[in-house]
Amino acid sequence: MVDLGILYVAITGALLLVALGVGIRVLRDVAGEARERHRKRRSGELERYTKDEEYDRVHRDPTEGGDGDGDGATSTPCPHCGADNDAAFDYCRRCASPLPPGG
Repeated sequence: MVDLGILYVAITGALLLVALGVGIRVLRDVAGEARERHRKRRSGELERYTKDEEYDRVHRDPTEGGDGDGDGATSTPCPHCGADNDAAFDYCRRCASPLPPGG
């Protein structure tokens, strides 16, 4: 007779190995895409800082549920990439460079 505890441990271990294998494959693909993007940026095929349309669509569109408090009233442009940032930000939302104090 097979002990249920041993069967449980065996099945759980097998599932964990499968999950680990899938996770490693996904991480490898993400790292490959990052290397390819880095290569394109270094060769000039891709701009260093590109506009993030998805962020702008979700966070900047006035028709998408803004509550109106400080919606574009004060913004600080990034000295490195030119992205508009809220005055409360210490770092750029696009390139993570430090913003000048008192924006």
